Amino acid sequence: MGVDAVSYTYNSIMSSFVKKGYFDQTWGVLSEMGSNLCPADVATYNIIIQSLGKTGRADLASSILDKLMKEGGYLDIVMYNTLLNALGKGGRIDDAIKLFEQMRVSGINPDVVTFNTLIEVHTKAGRLKDANKFLRMMLDAGCAPNHVTDTILDILGKEMEKSCKQKATIEFTK
Repeated sequence: MGVDAVSYTYNSIMSSFVKKGYFDQTWGVLSEMGSNLCPADVATYNIIIQSLGKTGRADLASSILDKLMKEGGYLDIVMYNTLLNALGKGGRIDDAIKLFEQMRVSGINPDVVTFNTLIEVHTKAGRLKDANKFLRMMLDAGCAPNHVTDTILDILGKEMEKSCKQKATIEFTK
C-alpha cells in the first residue's frame, strides 16, 4: 500500500537511535541505506533533521534540504515542524522565522505543533513579545491550543512576570 518495508525498517532503526541519542549509529544506518539499496524518503529526512537538531547541528539543515529537493522530495508539515524545532533550539530563531514564512508562502498552513514550537523557542530566547505574537497568530488562525500549549504558556507567563519584576527593579533603583 505504498510503504516500502525496507525503507520503513531503516527509518525505524534510525528513529530509535535518535531517541536514544546514538547519533553516530544513525548516520551509519543512513550510509548503509545508500542510494542504490534504499533511497532516502521524506521520513528519512525528518529523522536526519531531528538528529541534527538534537546534536546542535541545525546549520546543516539547509544542505540536507537541498539534497532532498534535488532528489525530487518535498517538504510536508512534519518536515517543516522538525526543521523549525531544530533551528529554534539551535538558537537560529531568525532562520526559523524565515522558514515559517516560506512554509506559509508554499501553501502549508501551520498547525498546533508549528505554533507551539515557535512560542516555545521565542520564550526560551527571551523574545517574549514575539512569543505572544505567535500565540495571537495561532488563535487568529483558529488553531486550538492543546496540553503542550498550556505547558508552554505557563513558562511564557513566568518569563513575562520575571521580566516585569526586573523592569520594576531597574526603575526603582534609578
